[in-house]
Amino acid sequence: MKRRTWINYTPEQKAIIWDRYKQFDSLHDIASMFDRFHSSIMPTIHQTSGYRPPGRNGTD
Repeated sequence: MKRRTWINYTPEQKAIIWDRYKQFDSLHDIASMFDRFHSSIMPTIHQTSGYRPPGRNGTD
């Protein structure tokens, strides 16, 4: 099995991830948008315990 390359999600991609997560889409569905497995999305969500981090200016 070939290893996939590491992906660093852009702020736009992270916004899509959070929007879809907030709409109760499964991690599998969200990850499939990026042609990835759900384990690549989990760190983005779990780093903040499932809460969307505030925007840079705090108005998010």
